[in-house]
Amino acid sequence: MNIVETAVANGSFTTLVAAVTAGELVSTLSGDGPFTVFAPVDDAFAALPAGTVESLILPENKAQLQGILTYHVVAGKVMSTDFV
Repeated sequence: MNIVETAVANGSFTTLVAAVTAGELVSTLSGDGPFTVFAPVDDAFAALPAGTVESLILPENKAQLQGILTYHVVAGKVMSTDFV
């Protein structure tokens, strides 16, 4: 199972999946990994100011959205125990 499939199956990442789809990053995150994603749940997105997500998923903001999303991805398998 890849990152996107895992996020969909979990059910707590619907906004993230929508953003990844709008940012055209599904194939990237479905590719060869491993990848570690510091993925915000839907409640975290809901805490953003009104209209933030809706604005970011507009086609004209795709580059900004991609930058934000890829900032939360690290190549490799990173575990919480790896952090000090």
